[in-house]
Amino acid sequence: MSDSVLLIPSPFYRCAGPNCGVLKGASDRWWVMWSSFGDYEVPVMHLAPWDEKLAALEGAMQVCGEGCAHKLQSQFMGNVLENRARRSSG
Repeated sequence: MSDSVLLIPSPFYRCAGPNCGVLKGASDRWWVMWSSFGDYEVPVMHLAPWDEKLAALEGAMQVCGEGCAHKLQSQFMGNVLENRARRSSG
């Protein structure tokens, strides 16, 4: 991720976890997740401790804690397997 990011002040962050949407308060339990197409041409899921610069990047998912991070990771894994199965059967 680039250091030359223009930070747009946000009065709040909302958890990207499925059916969550809790607003970020002062808690230090928050994480940032994002996906990319890795060096080996496969989808990759990234997870980092809360960082304001990372949280402001396009595609970043702000996550309120371990439970929502697990749900998003599970969704990601299911989507990868589903897309792989579609490509091989099509």
